[in-house]
Amino acid sequence: MLFEEYKEEYNKPVKSTRPTLTKGSDTDYEIGFLFNFAAGKSTRFDLEPVLLLKNSVVKYRRVSIQIDKGLAYLQSLEEEFFNDFIQFSDWHMMQWMNSTGNRFLRSTGNVSWSHATSKVLVNLRKHYVELLHELWPTLITWPHVFIHQHGKLNASVLPHKVKLGTKPASLNFKLDVKGEHLVLRLALKLDDEEVVVDRLGGFLFFHNNTLYLPPNARTLDVLDQFKVSTMTFPKTERKHVIERYVLPYLSEYNFEISDAVKLEIVSPDVISRIQLSELNESNLMIRPEFVYGDEVVDYDEGNEVVTETPDEVRIVKRNKTNETELFEFLRTLHPSFDRQRNKHFFYLPFDDVMRKEWFLKMLRKVQSAGHAVHGFENLKKFRYSSHEPVFNIKATSRKEHYALKISVSWGEQEITLKEIRQIILSGQDTIMLDDGTLGHIPESWMHQYSVLLRTGTEENGTLLISKMHFGLLEDILDKFDVKARKEIEERKKQLIEYDTIAHAPLSSHIQASLRPYQLSGLNWLQSLDTLGWGGCLADDMGLGKTLQAISFLQYLKETYPGSTQLVVCPTSLIFNWENELQKFCPTMKYHTYYGLQRTFDKTNFEEADVVLTSYGMVRNDQEVLSDYLWQYVILDESQAIKNPDAQVTKALKKIKSVNRTIISGTPVQNNTFDLYAQFNFLNPGLLGSKEFFNREFVQTIDKFQSKEKTQQLRKLIYPFTLRRTKEQVASDLPDKTVTVLWCSMEPDQRRIYNEYRDRYKKKIFKQIDEEGMGKSSMAVLEGLLRLRQICDHPSLANKKDPATQSSAKIEELIREVHENAGQHKVLIFSQFTELLHLIRDNFDSTGLTYCYLDGSTPLHKRKEQVEKFQADENIKAFLISLKAGGVGLNLTVADYVYIVDPWWNPAAEQQAIDRAHRIGQTRKVFAYKMICKDSVEEKILQLQERKRALADDLIQEDTGLVKNLSREDVDFLFG
Repeated sequence: MLFEEYKEEYNKPVKSTRPTLTKGSDTDYEIGFLFNFAAGKSTRFDLEPVLLLKNSVVKYRRVSIQIDKGLAYLQSLEEEFFNDFIQFSDWHMMQWMNSTGNRFLRSTGNVSWSHATSKVLVNLRKHYVELLHELWPTLITWPHVFIHQHGKLNASVLPHKVKLGTKPASLNFKLDVKGEHLVLRLALKLDDEEVVVDRLGGFLFFHNNTLYLPPNARTLDVLDQFKVSTMTFPKTERKHVIERYVLPYLSEYNFEISDAVKLEIVSPDVISRIQLSELNESNLMIRPEFVYGDEVVDYDEGNEVVTETPDEVRIVKRNKTNETELFEFLRTLHPSFDRQRNKHFFYLPFDDVMRKEWFLKMLRKVQSAGHAVHGFENLKKFRYSSHEPVFNIKATSRKEHYALKISVSWGEQEITLKEIRQIILSGQDTIMLDDGTLGHIPESWMHQYSVLLRTGTEENGTLLISKMHFGLLEDILDKFDVKARKEIEERKKQLIEYDTIAHAPLSSHIQASLRPYQLSGLNWLQSLDTLGWGGCLADDMGLGKTLQAISFLQYLKETYPGSTQLVVCPTSLIFNWENELQKFCPTMKYHTYYGLQRTFDKTNFEEADVVLTSYGMVRNDQEVLSDYLWQYVILDESQAIKNPDAQVTKALKKIKSVNRTIISGTPVQNNTFDLYAQFNFLNPGLLGSKEFFNREFVQTIDKFQSKEKTQQLRKLIYPFTLRRTKEQVASDLPDKTVTVLWCSMEPDQRRIYNEYRDRYKKKIFKQIDEEGMGKSSMAVLEGLLRLRQICDHPSLANKKDPATQSSAKIEELIREVHENAGQHKVLIFSQFTELLHLIRDNFDSTGLTYCYLDGSTPLHKRKEQVEKFQADENIKAFLISLKAGGVGLNLTVADYVYIVDPWWNPAAEQQAIDRAHRIGQTRKVFAYKMICKDSVEEKILQLQERKRALADDLIQEDTGLVKNLSREDVDFLFG
């Protein structure tokens, strides 16, 4: 019987109240629910209530939810549960069919799928899954749930009683290479265990007497695709397999892809542009294009892009929002575009293109929006200018700027600075001239002038370049008048060739003999002071940056009598500055503005030559410190302000000073953006706005490793940065040896590690699948932190498990220290103070002498511990936490360094090692990085090497490992 014949019957309104039982009805019963897969048909399913009768020969009775009496038996059900359940009734099913168009034949007694089309069958199964997901939370608590699979039901015998799984099954894909074949496997997991299961009704899973739901209705498409759990393909079909079986499910399900597959998933920034071409020789076609790295794609609402080379397959993730925005923007360019239904382009007859200067106006509108236009060379209806383009510059010097008068011409056709700036900055290579011809812009102009045009500001047709940016003008010096050229050459000489000009000699009040490179650093700081600009002293660790700074402070004292300088440093370095001032310049008057006893009296500032304070004090007392005009503000370990939005960074910007200097061995710790806040504090405006710096340099350098942008950025900061390495200047510094000390976990420690690794891997990838990598970073960090703690000592992650009392690292460390502590002193670094406590307890029990320093150690105690370790030959070890002792400590009596847990970046390890490997060290330094074999620590080492790039050009000591992890990296770390 056709659906239409039942339409009237099944359009009856739903009853507003539930029926009640009448006299004579069976009233002594409990309600159960039956999943009925009977009648020998795998495509047939009913969910129906059964009555478990008491005091009756018949043990149960099925009741129909198609009639009032059957519904009356369910009067005890909660309203919400009842409403969810009756969605399985014939009436509600037919209502759903009517509303969705899923119409098919109905057989007597229940809804049958046997006569349905395959499309309707799929849709109906999905509908059942959606209904069951609504019903399941209550149904799993029900005491009586049954299934029936074979033959007719016997009313005297209860059907098979089952449990319901508390959470749905999960799907896990594995793609690997076996010989010359790709092997794709779909595994089902029930309660986190991979199992082989029965599928009932084509969509429910049955295992160990428990019935499980699929994850969602969409999963049925996957199950239909995988008729068998394992599929094999020739390797030559790799791209096809990725497109058909991997890409559609990659974002929703867990995929384990072997490195042997050589699949890379990338999310490059998109460059949007507009491509012009001719359509049927009578229309102009305007088509958006999107450049993802090396891939150029058209607008498409479909899947990501899959490309293949002999070496690998790449999945290029697309920015659909950006693509749609450009496509919709193009729709606004002409009224006829809104009526066109092409999914990839727009077109316009050539007569309309040239009417009322539409083409020229369109180009200007597009260029103003920042979009490049390409493809002019393909247009036969347009003419190119035959004149050679000329970029004219006339430059002069003003008080604060260099003024560049710029014009560009093709013969007699000239365009303004504003126009050429828009064209070049958008990356466009052609412009429509006023005579109707097209002017081609040479590619060399893009490289030569783009940064200059972005950095400068336009004023009445003149480009104004700050005098700080003189480094960008090197290639166009011949365009300047004699006065301006001479001025630039002089500035270059002072900041680049500073050792060739006369400077004030080292003050006699400095009680030290500065090495040649240290005197050179002092000369450079003096040159910057003469010009009124700030500089970043970025020498390698241990080369005496503090001594150079103190020598400069004495120069400032003598050059600007009565002035006061403010030195801001981490709390742990305050006593180090006090010691260094007393040692190298005892005549320097300093005042320490720190602690609860700090004085809010300007007199203390005025009477001192130098005021020492911490970053925390600046943040808390910015009003006091900003109410005084300092001659110089000097930041030590300036990477502390790498975040421009941090409160301490904002507070420091408010402090008034004549000039500024920053000191840091690692001004870039995570990525190129770390430079911005430090140099913006140093010389405001040098690197432009945050948005400009991020777009122009951070994205291109960190994501695409652009050498060209790296060199352009170097030109900007090079005059204001001085960096020398140990290899360059300290030939008499003893060699150091850095060795990995491998540790092997005992079985209990390994078991705990594996349990935590598997648990976090599941949790993290679930969050990545649901929320993406960007919002999963905290979960990744938490998982890595726990695994690193277990490598150190399992009790750091779980104190209750008795198996957590042993640690391979501590046992190895104790052995090493006992062997080496006879004639040597050792430094022991850890990020975790709890681990240092465990080591300290072990030292106490074994009689090893030591000093101790962590973040809770008071300032005066830190000083005592350092002096005690340096002076007392009986103290053999110094236990130090990374935050408290990673910078600023001079511990040259030690020649063995143990890094108990590896840092996220090599620069932090280097800082710890350089506590011993500094000027004044007379012995070789042996450093050991303690790494648990086959653990996340070993994989971190491998990632450090894999991601180390572009470091030397930008003073970048750190690879930014954690912040740049990809999904593949996370899979590697937790593998």
